[in-house]
Amino acid sequence: MATNLSAVQHYDAPPARVYALFGQRGFQEGKLAATGGLDPELVTFESDADGLTVVTRQAIPAEVLPSMVASMMQGNPSTERTEKWRPDGDGYTADFTVVIKGAPASLKGTMTLAAEGAGSTLTIAGQASVPIPLFGGKIESVIVEQVGSLLDEEEGYTRTALAGS
Repeated sequence: MATNLSAVQHYDAPPARVYALFGQRGFQEGKLAATGGLDPELVTFESDADGLTVVTRQAIPAEVLPSMVASMMQGNPSTERTEKWRPDGDGYTADFTVVIKGAPASLKGTMTLAAEGAGSTLTIAGQASVPIPLFGGKIESVIVEQVGSLLDEEEGYTRTALAGS
């Protein structure tokens, strides 16, 4: 059984301006550095008229994980996140995945950046899946909690970047 992830972010800028920010390599590198994790790396950054692909990698310090989860992994688990953005009407949509290396765990979903008044809303919907009997649901909950916290930090970073641009 999968565990749902749901988040909504609000920005005081129209979707085109937020998307333009997402399409800057420096923004992506800064966001990755600002949101923590060990050994953050911008693996892929490709932007063209058809869309934007961003792949990042970073490790999660084992000590911040619940002991039950940390005991099932060796060292600091590494995550790889892929976002594939494309224009969608007056807004933008992305399919995303988060894979935890060395663990049968993943998070998949969509992000939708749409107009809301003079600003925009980024709606994130996904599902964490860990096909391990008995413990899978608990691990999924940890993944959703950790990614939810990361999304909150990214929202703050994005708001600051928009205010400064």
